[in-house]
Amino acid sequence: MRAYLFLCLAGLLLFSGCANYRLGTGGQPTFSTLYVAPVINDTQSPQTVAIVSTQLREAFLNDPRIILVNTPEEADATLTVRLVRYRRDVQTALRNDTGLARKFDITLDAEASLRDNRDNKTLFDKRKVQAVRQVFTDSGQLQAEYQNIPLLAEVLARNVVSATLDVW
Repeated sequence: MRAYLFLCLAGLLLFSGCANYRLGTGGQPTFSTLYVAPVINDTQSPQTVAIVSTQLREAFLNDPRIILVNTPEEADATLTVRLVRYRRDVQTALRNDTGLARKFDITLDAEASLRDNRDNKTLFDKRKVQAVRQVFTDSGQLQAEYQNIPLLAEVLARNVVSATLDVW
């Protein structure tokens, strides 16, 4: 009987720590509606703007913590994202010709700024956000990079959402 009572008590203590666990960050942002301004592009990759804008809006639409609105007047806060750098770094070269790269790391750097429209206060300014994806150039470098841009934009969008909404 004592063993049974001890096991029940141990089970209660063990599982009581998980009783209030919630999946996700648990924090709520200080605003409930958000306007995402058109993405500004300062890179040498003009095709990234439309794709990043779309992925950014999709990422915020899929997050239940805020409501995305169409104008800054409707929003509690405004997010501005500026693409500042697009670069490729050689990771692997061909064994028989070290001048030809086979694999690149493609990096897209951005700066995000968030302003509270209610009291015209900057919540953060030029926060660095980065996305990195690998590209294999076996079928041609230009084609490989072009196919990689939506995936790179998706990673960047997730990182912007995290930088904007996750409260630690």
